[in-house]
Amino acid sequence: MRRKQLGGGLKSLLMSLAALVAGGTVTTALAQDSWNFNNEIPCATAPVYGVPFNRCWTSNVRTFRIGNVQSWRLTYTDSKSEFAIGLYRLVAAHGVGGLSPVANSGAVDWLRTADALKNVTTGAGGWALTGSRAGDHYVTFQKAQRQCIGFVRNGSGTASQLNWILGAAFCRESATPIPTSEAEFVADAVKVRD
Repeated sequence: MRRKQLGGGLKSLLMSLAALVAGGTVTTALAQDSWNFNNEIPCATAPVYGVPFNRCWTSNVRTFRIGNVQSWRLTYTDSKSEFAIGLYRLVAAHGVGGLSPVANSGAVDWLRTADALKNVTTGAGGWALTGSRAGDHYVTFQKAQRQCIGFVRNGSGTASQLNWILGAAFCRESATPIPTSEAEFVADAVKVRD
C-alpha cells in the first residue's frame, strides 16, 4: 500500500514539475513576442533624424520568418503636446524576404497597434484615414482633449520587401483637427539613415 502511495505521489510531483517547466517555456515565449523598449540611447545615435526628440530607446531584437527585426521609439513631450516616432528595421534577413509594406487601407491599424507609438496612441479613438502622399499614409485621431495625426512610411527595399517601416503620431491640445499639411511638413522633415 505504501509503495502505491509513493508511486502516486511521485507521479503527482513529476506532473507538477512538467507543468512548471511548460509554464516557464510559455512565459519565455510570450516575453519574446513583445517589443520591450528598455534600452535608452542618446537621441543623436538613433537612425531617425530631422526633428527634435526628448528621449529615445531601442527595443529587443525579435526573430521572425523573414529575419531579425529591431525597433526604435523616439519621443518629444511638453505640457501641451506629445510626439512619437517608431522605426521598425530588418537588421538581419533570413534568406529571401523583408517587411511587408503597409497599404493605405492598413495605416489606421498599423498606427493603432505599433508598440513603438503606444505612449501616444493608447486610449485614442476616432481613427480615420485622411489620404496618402508620396508613399506616406495619413491618419487622424483624438485622445482626451487632444487632436492627433499620424503617418506611416514604407521605407527602402523593393515594393513587396522593405528594409524598414516608420510611423509617427502627434497629439496636441487643440479645438480643431490638426491639418494634414502639418503632418506632411513633419513627414518631409523626418529622415531615416539607411
